[in-house]
Amino acid sequence: MSKSYINYKEHKKKFALKLVIFLIVLAIIFSVALIRLANTGTSTEIVNNPPKNEDVYTMAKEFVKPGIQSSSISFPETGYQFAQTTDSTYTIKSYLESKNESGEKSVTSFVITLQFFGGDPRNKKSWKMVNLIKN
Repeated sequence: MSKSYINYKEHKKKFALKLVIFLIVLAIIFSVALIRLANTGTSTEIVNNPPKNEDVYTMAKEFVKPGIQSSSISFPETGYQFAQTTDSTYTIKSYLESKNESGEKSVTSFVITLQFFGGDPRNKKSWKMVNLIKN
């Protein structure tokens, strides 16, 4: 009887040791997973600041270009007017110069209203064109 009692105690100690090792490994795996999950949202690409004037003007040029028939288009880098009408709506007033196939230069003025949805202000998917008026 004493032999079976000793075997029982040793078996119980081995089981407890295996259980402790298993719980330590499980805690390490859980900690690593939790740290990785916490770090996924801290990317440097995410921008929560409102867009700057230059970013809005760059996006305005991207939305105006497809509506121009000429292949040679140039926008002025200065001389545009910028206004923020509401929290995430911006209006840009500017012009562009284009040349047709015969080499004639034409100037087209435009007023564009863009809405910013958040994210990277240099990404076209973060914007929506609300209104575009060309003269």
